[in-house]
Amino acid sequence: MIVTGFFKWIFGKATSALQGATGVQLLNSYDNTFAPYDGNAWNIPQVRAAVNAFAKNAAKVSPRHIKRGGGTFEEVNSNINRILRQRPNPYMTAFDMYYKVAAMYKLTNNAFIYPVWEGSRLVALYPILATRITLMEYRGELFCAMEFAGGKLHHLPYDELIHIRGHFYSRDVFGDTNKALESVLETSTALNESIRTFAKLISVVRGILKVKLGTKDENITRARDDFVRDNLRIDKNGAGVIAYDSRLEYEPIKDNPTPIPAGSLKYISDQINNYLGISEKIIRNDFREFEWNSFYEGELEPFFILLSQALTNGLFTEREQGHGNEIVAEANRLQYASVASKVSAVKTLSALGLLTYDQALDIFNMPPIGGEEGARRVQSLNFANTRIIDEYQSGKEEENDSNAES
Repeated sequence: MIVTGFFKWIFGKATSALQGATGVQLLNSYDNTFAPYDGNAWNIPQVRAAVNAFAKNAAKVSPRHIKRGGGTFEEVNSNINRILRQRPNPYMTAFDMYYKVAAMYKLTNNAFIYPVWEGSRLVALYPILATRITLMEYRGELFCAMEFAGGKLHHLPYDELIHIRGHFYSRDVFGDTNKALESVLETSTALNESIRTFAKLISVVRGILKVKLGTKDENITRARDDFVRDNLRIDKNGAGVIAYDSRLEYEPIKDNPTPIPAGSLKYISDQINNYLGISEKIIRNDFREFEWNSFYEGELEPFFILLSQALTNGLFTEREQGHGNEIVAEANRLQYASVASKVSAVKTLSALGLLTYDQALDIFNMPPIGGEEGARRVQSLNFANTRIIDEYQSGKEEENDSNAES
């Protein structure tokens, strides 16, 4: 019932098959279908830890609608900004949506966002995770036949979707699968299962009984059962003393450690982390400033660039983009910088007149002043305005010409 409800709330109603639509013939593949493949990766602890570390940091992104012109840009106070930064749809916060988009991007190399419009006004953004998407050609236009749980089907023009791709190499429209990680995931699953099974077994083993058989007719199992009945059951051994003859040798196990193949576990974790581009220190939140910078430049920044371009193309027409409208997705890169680095950055940027008081306070996670005072910029006198320099030099040249004539 919930699935049906959400489907109707987002898409209105399921669409019937497009009469005359045909599967799109691609350049480099006969497969025009995308089915999210993760090899159940999300259920593997090492994968979930790495993807979560990426997604929760990527979700701190703060996209904004800006308009460029004349070599400058200004933030636009639009409905788009509110949706991008606060509440993209009635069921999600902005953090929720960007977390899900980032997780889909890492786990399936394809993240889809569906914008809902009322006329020319954007009213919602929904991250879409379909069970299968098939590319169709209908009247010269590219469509996505999107299948969902319960057999629901909806057709959308591809250009109405916001699509972010990872590992975009061998396929023409979709990002490649994570099949390259399949063998590592299978090994991880087998190793985790073997450790779990052994842990269950050894947790009930109380000791080792060595039996020296006198005849072939004697039964080891019967000897063990007799020993347990007479010595290890409380109702039979109230004194707590174990007695056995010379044919038996009992060695109790005091500690039940679970042997964990540390080398194998590290190999699997390293393979997964390297593939996803997330270091162990980032996963454990045990990073230093230079490690955060490496993670930001190597993983977050490329994702933010993809997100910026995809949102710009999905929310603005070519004409609107031609008038300078775009979406810029960025996060506070200095949030994990040391105090010394923050002070140095503020000093340098303030001297050049590039920071307002409120922007400087934000770097230190301090509340803004607001108003005209918060928007005020300061600049070192060591950096003169170029217009003043031009006027000064122009005045000097005129003075020199006058002196020369006299």
